[in-house]
Amino acid sequence: MSFTSRGDGARIKAEIVSSLLARLTSLSARLECHVKDLASTMLAVATHGDQFVVVHIGDGVIGYVRDGELRIASSPDNDEFANTTTFVTSSSAITSMRLLRGSLEGVTGFILMSDGAAESLYNQRTKMLAPACLKLVRLLADSPTYQTKNPIHRKRLRKFLATRVREATKDDCSLALLARLPALSPSSRA
Repeated sequence: MSFTSRGDGARIKAEIVSSLLARLTSLSARLECHVKDLASTMLAVATHGDQFVVVHIGDGVIGYVRDGELRIASSPDNDEFANTTTFVTSSSAITSMRLLRGSLEGVTGFILMSDGAAESLYNQRTKMLAPACLKLVRLLADSPTYQTKNPIHRKRLRKFLATRVREATKDDCSLALLARLPALSPSSRA
């Protein structure tokens, strides 16, 4: 099923939450705990052809780079208070989920971050990503696509997370990057 071409957003949201809850139910049985004990937010980006899909439940931030500029795809859902949010296990997960689709034209990357990482990389007041986010996406986009044992970009990312992001929060600290080389324009292919 391709979420990029379907027009039934409400049904897609219900399918996503149902699938997530089924997996959490299975995991809770294995761990011998309640599903509510596995409460978590969700941030996801998928691409298909020249389209992308963003799925977001709860806090955290999803940003992207289009035409060399940082943009926000989805900002935190914190209700009235900074330390409250919607979880996948919440009864309002489907209604509060953000499901966004768009064109990849001009997009060179996405950056997804938990609320802990957002403390360093997202300005809640201005609703803007830190310039470091653009550098992170560029670092990954410019990295070699072949595998090496200890690529330099991986070392740089780990150092950045350990020294700049992790030290600025006492909360969870997750960061995911999806980067791609910019598409060549017809005039640059000649």
